[in-house]
Amino acid sequence: MNLEEIKNIHIIGIGGISLSALAIILQSKGKVVTGSDKVVTEITVNLQKKGIKVVHSFDKTLIDNSDLIVYTSAISKNDKEFVYATSLNKKVISRGELLGYLSKDYYCISVAGSHGKTTTSSMIGHLFVVANKDPTMHVGGIMKEFSGNVRLGQSKYFITEACEYKDSFLCLSSDIAVVLNEDPDHLDYFKNSKNYHKSFEKYVKNIKKDGVLIVNYDDKSARELKFLNTFSYAIEKKADLQAINIKREGEFETFELLFLQLNFGKVKVRAIGRHNVYNALATIAVGIACGISLQIIKDALQTYQGVNRRMEFVGKVKDAVVIHDYAHHPDEIVATIKAVKEGSDKHLISIFEPHTFSRTRDLYYEFCSAFEQSDEVWLLPIYPAREKPLPKITSTFLAKGISKYNKTVRYFSNFDKCFSYIEKVADKNKVFLIMGAGTISNLAYRFKK
Repeated sequence: MNLEEIKNIHIIGIGGISLSALAIILQSKGKVVTGSDKVVTEITVNLQKKGIKVVHSFDKTLIDNSDLIVYTSAISKNDKEFVYATSLNKKVISRGELLGYLSKDYYCISVAGSHGKTTTSSMIGHLFVVANKDPTMHVGGIMKEFSGNVRLGQSKYFITEACEYKDSFLCLSSDIAVVLNEDPDHLDYFKNSKNYHKSFEKYVKNIKKDGVLIVNYDDKSARELKFLNTFSYAIEKKADLQAINIKREGEFETFELLFLQLNFGKVKVRAIGRHNVYNALATIAVGIACGISLQIIKDALQTYQGVNRRMEFVGKVKDAVVIHDYAHHPDEIVATIKAVKEGSDKHLISIFEPHTFSRTRDLYYEFCSAFEQSDEVWLLPIYPAREKPLPKITSTFLAKGISKYNKTVRYFSNFDKCFSYIEKVADKNKVFLIMGAGTISNLAYRFKK
């Protein structure tokens, strides 16, 4: 398909964080973009303000007038718009395929992994802006620096997340491909860890012949990935880049950087938690691979502003701190709780909205132990996303499992009840950590100042 020859594009599920960004990129290339989504959100309202027509019900004329239909992987194949488009023999492609077509026009830097994609992509993007490389960026969160999930640049560089769900990242052909980690996820699609790893192997095989693989050597599965030009980073293992003497200094993580075993001095990254040291190392590796000086890299990491819903301080309630994070996988929860607990003796209450029934079922035992270091755990109903309920898979079922590791577990049937209880028990000796990838941000941002 030649994207240059296509004028009118309709996007099913345009309110998604990724597709909304792609819609803006398409519009910047002179395309007439329309979209549909089930609900009105801040994202769809902003798209309307930019001149992109968005409807919230089935309007077949938008499909009739389009040369290309793009759909989100979250929709059902029984979706009215999808069925209608395919019945007309229109060109219909997935979000991942569209991203693949768009990326061909650029020097593509893609970031894959079970966790950390959004933070690392935005960190790399910030570095490229500081280095005056004027990148185009497409990330899965709202970047504080740009107040959006997309940045339109004029250079050859395109920085994007590479999402593994339903193998969508296999549509990318990257000049630089980053693999942050490989903790099996989306097992409703991949079924097992072996299939999950095979998908990452295919992603690596799609790197351009003269491209570079940047990989976390502390991750056993990721370390098994092979490519001719590989740039490794780690904290524990010997690698091309290593972080040693890691320390917390206020809102910064600091470490000494070893490059090929030579010490290049202190690095400060404005993002707390050991997982953000890994993200910073991946960013440094990309910078070095693109010829950016180490001093510029250090300056960029120190001025990085972050992404909404990633270790985000949202406000206070009765002097109790409220933090919001996108964590929805057990390993992410463990890392986030650890980051909050480090250097603090305050009573930590983790408030969690499980994300999808299948993930809760497939990683049940991992979820049960993930909150062990939290003083209390409060649960909300499972956010279904694209799924229908599964028998016996509920938050109350998850609460029973968590209670084996944590003495205080509560369940709230809705956000209002949880909000009221937070206000009732809050005091200066508590920290509320609100986690999840669904609509739990609606609860967290009630405390935003």
